[in-house]
Amino acid sequence: MVTSQTNPPRRSWGRIALIAALVLSLMGNALALGAWARLREMRAGIFGADVAQVALPADLRQDLIIGIRANADRLLLELEAVSKTRRYMIAAATAHPYDRATTEAAMNAFRNAIDALLLAVQPIVLDRLDEVAAERI
Repeated sequence: MVTSQTNPPRRSWGRIALIAALVLSLMGNALALGAWARLREMRAGIFGADVAQVALPADLRQDLIIGIRANADRLLLELEAVSKTRRYMIAAATAHPYDRATTEAAMNAFRNAIDALLLAVQPIVLDRLDEVAAERI
């Protein structure tokens, strides 16, 4: 007498892993699209519906980037100061025990570093705008 034995169906772990990766990828894409849509909605809410219309034209932005890159050596020290004071501010804000006065001083130093950076960038931007305006005449 011959008995037939049926084998249980084999699971294809490769296919299961591929389907799981596909599902995770689709969920990630949906999350990213949702975040993008929410960010656009918040941007319009904060800056107004005409936020795209108040931006500089692309060619002018490109000219300004060229001007800033040409003066990167002048701005490097200011950028390093912003980075340093930012690290100091985060360290003060997360220190245990927390000290409000130290954190406030760190925030003031960070703001002063950003102000100094903006003051360094402003003449570069204005000079570049002057050059672009002279070229267009």
